[in-house]
Amino acid sequence: MYRHFFVPVGGTDAAIEAVGHALEFARSIGARVTFFDACSEASAENRAAERFAKAEAAARAQGVPCASASRAPAHGANLALEVVVALARAHGCDLLCAPTDAPWLIRRQHAGDAFASCGMPVLMCAAPRHRVADLVIAKLLGQHRAIGAQLHDLLGEIHAAVSRGEPSGIAMEPLVAALREVQSLRDRPGRDACVFSRLRERTSAFDAELDELEHQHRHEAGLFGALLDSARAAAKGELPLACFEQQLQTCAQFIWEHMGREEGVILPAARRYLSDADWQEIGAALAVGAPSTNLEHTIGELRSSRA
Repeated sequence: MYRHFFVPVGGTDAAIEAVGHALEFARSIGARVTFFDACSEASAENRAAERFAKAEAAARAQGVPCASASRAPAHGANLALEVVVALARAHGCDLLCAPTDAPWLIRRQHAGDAFASCGMPVLMCAAPRHRVADLVIAKLLGQHRAIGAQLHDLLGEIHAAVSRGEPSGIAMEPLVAALREVQSLRDRPGRDACVFSRLRERTSAFDAELDELEHQHRHEAGLFGALLDSARAAAKGELPLACFEQQLQTCAQFIWEHMGREEGVILPAARRYLSDADWQEIGAALAVGAPSTNLEHTIGELRSSRA
């Protein structure tokens, strides 16, 4: 039986759901995992730290031993299947887990032949398709991505201000408003509560995890309160920007890990336990299929105002 999975992490819906699929299987057979950042995005927009934080948090919640492997610069942006397999072997892995949209598979004309010749077993991590469930989960993951993007924007702006030695008051004025907006976006009035509550109705197997997520959400509110106090202090020049940057990084890390547990534990469980009627009701409550969420609209306005 397989003992060590090599699990690429990425930012697409398929890649995010593949992590949860791989972790469930690893937990069921007592295997461990090594995560690898397989995204091909430009280095300036690299969000590997966020992806690793989310995947590792999900693994810890599932009780699966894990490690993360950074990509060497020599590997470049466009990985080939042979390179991924070589990296898996180098980390002592005996099973490669692949999302259905992995670019190093899509580029192969005949994926089945590639699997047969690559020299390592490959598990395709594909969630069962359900139209409404897919739409609901896509909407929730889209909100997670939007929140992550906003946090990265804030971190980037603060880091740039610190690097320039910019006076605190000048750097903080627009960021205090942006931080308040992020806090409001995280308040989630019904954003994923309907999935959580419906899962509680269908099984008690995840009550402990749901309780922990609710506890974390309350703790997150406290982190935001302290962060806003520090932002006001930094705006008055009473707190060095470098200290505020560290505090913001800590808050972002906490949010990433929280979202990772939702993505890697709760959403796979919801796919398994919720019925078609459940998904139909949740879809109606979330108005899936709407052209744009309030969250995406707000973030777009924030970015435009800071351009």
